[in-house]
Order: sequence, then C-alpha cells, then structure tokens
Amino acid sequence: MKHYRFDMKIKKEFLNSPTREVKVDIENIYKFNNSFGIERNWMILDKHNSIKKIKRLLLPDKMIMLTSFLTHDNSIIKDYLIYIDFGKYLTNGNIIEFEDLELDIIIKKDGSFEIDDIDELIDEYEKHHIKKNEFFTILKYETNLINKFEKFNPINTLIEETNDIALKWLINLG
Repeated sequence: MKHYRFDMKIKKEFLNSPTREVKVDIENIYKFNNSFGIERNWMILDKHNSIKKIKRLLLPDKMIMLTSFLTHDNSIIKDYLIYIDFGKYLTNGNIIEFEDLELDIIIKKDGSFEIDDIDELIDEYEKHHIKKNEFFTILKYETNLINKFEKFNPINTLIEETNDIALKWLINLG
C-alpha cells in the first residue's frame, strides 16, 4: 500500500510505497472549502514518464484523493481525466497524510470510467493490512459513487463531492 504525506508548510509531498520512497517539491497549494489542491511537476520514475505535471485534490473529510495528469501526447494515460484513489486521511497541523487502500476508479476524458485494483484491495484485506470496517466502508463508498456516476455522470457527482471551483481547477491542465 502507498502512504502519502503532504507537508503544507514546507511544500513537500512524500510517498512511501513497497517499491520506492519519493520526496518532491509542491509548486502550488490552493485552499478550497474543505479541500486542498496541490500542483507539482512530475518526478522521473521507472514507469509513467510520459507525465509532465500532476495535480491532486486532497479531501480530508472524504475517503478519496483525486489526481489529474498533464501528459505528453504518446502517454498510455493520455485519456485519463481523473484518477480516484480510495483511502483514509489523517491530519495534524500542516501535515495531511493519505493511506491509499488500493482501490481506484479511473474517469476517462470521454466520460466513461473503470474500476481498478479491486483485487489488490481484497488481497490487502485478506492479509489483514486493512481493517474489516475500513474494507467495508471503502466498498460502500465506492459503490455509492458508482451509482451516482451512472445516474448523474462522474463529473456532476464529483462536483457534488467536492465543489465546482475545486473540480474545475483539477481538470484544467492547460
């Protein structure tokens, strides 16, 4: 599982995962109602190096973190509009932490969406890395979002989950 730590005072994003530890500068931080937008350049890694810039919308009162990418034209993720990570937040002063619980939804530019990594969520639960109540809460939240996506479309649903200004900031990468 991945663990993110955002230090809003020194403008740094830290990522710990089974394969790497990353520390990168945050260029800009934006405060929306109950959320924070962060924007940074992409750090060269072993995968996904077709990305130029990344934006994240941190929603500490929800169970999701939204990410958008500005990519090169040849990117394998060029059709992604919003990548939704499901997890849990912990905030302490200027520090916002997000523990990614593996379940993701990818919203594409054509308005379609796909569920990703549900098998990883189940594996982590079966290994007892995710508590039973967290597991079922995440599944319930995801199911609720998907039902709303199908009824209202993903963008309108995410506007309701966040707010219009924050979501427009996230997907305006021009």
